[in-house]
Amino acid sequence: MSRISVIEENQAEGMIGQVYGMMKSQMGVVPNVVKIFSIWPELFEAHMKIFQTIMVAETKLPRSIKEMIAALTSKINQCGYCLSHHVNFMKQYGVDPVMANTIGEDYRKAGIDKKTLRLLEYAEKVTKNAYKVTDSDIVGLKEAGWSDSEILEATSVVALFSFINRAADALGIELETTGSGHKG
Repeated sequence: MSRISVIEENQAEGMIGQVYGMMKSQMGVVPNVVKIFSIWPELFEAHMKIFQTIMVAETKLPRSIKEMIAALTSKINQCGYCLSHHVNFMKQYGVDPVMANTIGEDYRKAGIDKKTLRLLEYAEKVTKNAYKVTDSDIVGLKEAGWSDSEILEATSVVALFSFINRAADALGIELETTGSGHKG
């Protein structure tokens, strides 16, 4: 499952047990990437809070767009674990399955509308070389119709998944083999 020990479902108590139970009922499985933070309860709680805030809470960006950005960031960072999950989440949140699979391979070939394409191009730049983002990149996003709040959200999704991708890969997280994995 991973290169370090984790608190398994049958060992989970307190807040970690509650989160595991909620995830098991909603998704059919407790993702291994969630378990990886379980031996550091303070980080586990902080990680769950930021994930809920950025990805799950209803915000300006639709969940489908957030999932596109999460998948793209994971693809660029070569995190197969996260890419697999977030391609599936794209489908769950309304992205056509063919388009979701294509985004997971090469978003430029997915037939995405120009506005969303512009945001994904920005997400790619932030993932690869955030220090190269310029004022004109942000102006271009605004000209395409993205608000400051949406730009902040997109940037936050990239940042979150850059963190998650590195933890998942460095600690050797493997895809779950049980449960349906993507109920909600």
